[in-house]
Amino acid sequence: MRELHKAVAVVVACCIATACIFAAAYAKRRPELSSADILVATRLAVNDAVDEAILRGGLEDSESHLRQRISERLNSAGFSGADVRIVRTNDFDPLAGFYFEVSAGDVSARFRLDGVRDPLLAIRLGLDWTWREDPHHPYETHARSSVMSDCLTNHYFHLAADGPDFFARLENKTEDRYHFGVETFLVVGGVVAVDHLFLGGAGPIDGDHRLMYGLR
Repeated sequence: MRELHKAVAVVVACCIATACIFAAAYAKRRPELSSADILVATRLAVNDAVDEAILRGGLEDSESHLRQRISERLNSAGFSGADVRIVRTNDFDPLAGFYFEVSAGDVSARFRLDGVRDPLLAIRLGLDWTWREDPHHPYETHARSSVMSDCLTNHYFHLAADGPDFFARLENKTEDRYHFGVETFLVVGGVVAVDHLFLGGAGPIDGDHRLMYGLR
């Protein structure tokens, strides 16, 4: 009987050792998530979300929707089970309108929105404009005709306290009271207008915005 117990103990020990070997091999084979992986997944997920927003005329809960799409993209890349979170620091930081933070597990990355198609202008006006941050600072330099011409030609976007951010634009909204956003110019009937104000029913660029851009 003692010999039988020894044999059983040996078999159990061998099984445990084998399981540990397989577990170690699996862990070694599984890729380690990096910030670059998060950025790739986010870029693909953002493009998916923009396409869906345009198709539907706006998303119901863009932040939740995008978080789910990022998770799906990470899963398809072999990084399953990570808890994806989105942090929008533009709720208190007016300079954060051109990016948001994404984390999965203990890895995080800052995703910049440069090159992303603007969903609001695509939904409302059918325009295929991508986000490009205006390089002309301070904004008062738009009083120079060369600067304004360059801005209008390249459809640059500007940080704006009253402008809708990317997530609001995914929801087909022209304002967001809780987040600092962005705006760009439209030329309507030969006059310059601010995109979100025009889409909200306003006319040419108003007094406050004329002051912001140094226009007389």
